[in-house]
Amino acid sequence: MILNTDTQNTNKFYSPKVLKEKQMNATSTVLKEGSRGQEVVKLQEGLKKLNFYAGAIDGIFGAATKDAVIRFQRSHGLVADGIVGAKTWSKLNELLGNNMSKNKWRKMTPQQEVDEIKSLINSRMGVAALNQVALENFIGFDCTRRFYINDEFGGFQTLMRIKCSTPRGASSAIGYHEIRVTFNRFESNIENFEIERVSEETGAPKFELPE
Repeated sequence: MILNTDTQNTNKFYSPKVLKEKQMNATSTVLKEGSRGQEVVKLQEGLKKLNFYAGAIDGIFGAATKDAVIRFQRSHGLVADGIVGAKTWSKLNELLGNNMSKNKWRKMTPQQEVDEIKSLINSRMGVAALNQVALENFIGFDCTRRFYINDEFGGFQTLMRIKCSTPRGASSAIGYHEIRVTFNRFESNIENFEIERVSEETGAPKFELPE
């Protein structure tokens, strides 16, 4: 049971369904020949699981990956252009099913963490979230901070988790040992964030995160 969950935003908090719809026109998730990185790794792994790709999982979108994408798109009635946009991602996630959704949160790489911190301090909403975390005293040598990314939404949803060995919080009535801040983006802009506070006395958080 979670005692306290806050939402801070300039617009309303988007449900997963609405968030996916907003992402349909977001170009930053598009992959094509020449793309590189973790999202290409995810694409190659998904295509391999579905028996469309037999090449190396190297994070490089080359000719073999493009051919696999085209074959996948043709077999599922999509525009067979070899470009991975929102509709192709959606179909991949649908076919891979629970195997992906159960593990939608993953830890960021060190470089992704650096990029995430830069994104937060350069965003008004990001700074507001960091100020709230500091206000509740979730800082100090006995606190650890980790960042996560939600693969279900192609990187548009990220999470910062801070765990401390001693209770923290803005109120003296109850202390929390963990705080989670989920950031929701449209394209590269943080549109809103949600804070979840976790206490050992109140039970487990809403979902598990990998250690």
